[in-house]
Amino acid sequence: MQKPYLKFVLFAIAFVLLVGMACNIGGTDPTATSVPVVQQVEPELIATATTPPLPTATTAPLPTSTTASMPTEEVFEAPAYYVEEFDGDLSSWSYFLMSGNENLMDLYTDSGYLVFDLQGDYIWAYVLYDEYTYSNVRIDVLAENRGKNSNNVSLICNYTDRFGWYEFNITNGGMYYIYAYSETDGDYMLLGSGGSTNINMGRDTNIYTAVCNENQLALYINGYLETDLVDNKYNLYEGQIGMSVSSFDVLPILVMVDYFSISYP
Repeated sequence: MQKPYLKFVLFAIAFVLLVGMACNIGGTDPTATSVPVVQQVEPELIATATTPPLPTATTAPLPTSTTASMPTEEVFEAPAYYVEEFDGDLSSWSYFLMSGNENLMDLYTDSGYLVFDLQGDYIWAYVLYDEYTYSNVRIDVLAENRGKNSNNVSLICNYTDRFGWYEFNITNGGMYYIYAYSETDGDYMLLGSGGSTNINMGRDTNIYTAVCNENQLALYINGYLETDLVDNKYNLYEGQIGMSVSSFDVLPILVMVDYFSISYP
């Protein structure tokens, strides 16, 4: 009779043999070592895609052209003090009328003269130098009368649209008058007058000179001082300068201005 513990031992041995045979049948190499499986992890995006920065701009001079450049027009700067001889550009000058029919007058340059050709009565034509204003200035004008004897040649200083101007009138008949034209009053206000034996009357040539030191005024005719005065009423201290020629009821009037000199007194 077999003992029970022997049965148990035989049974365990048989069970081990059966398991070993099953492993051999499955093809597993008992000597093989297992290789750990590395998990493939999708790399994390560190930062979102950005546009690469532009390189810092540097200033550089333009390349010099190898093509010859066109000559540029010279910029003209009008002088403050000079002698205008009316033989070049007159774009720095302008004119206006205080009286008369513009269609009956002509204002032009000819052979170095500024010509006032007045064919209508009571034409008062003014010419102004537009580039500068003056508080202290001397004006000299050489004017030749080639028409009738009844006319005025006038010198203008301290002209402004707002207040008015000073006007030195010299008639071809031997008289002079100094006015302040007042924009406030809208009229010519007489400051002084007189007769002069220094005026070359008729068809002749005269040099007229006006000196304006603010409101102190002086008139010279052919180098002789005729009068000086101080205006304490209108006090026109500075402004543009110019001249005028006027006709009356005797025609025609033809005055030719040889030069207009601007100087410091």
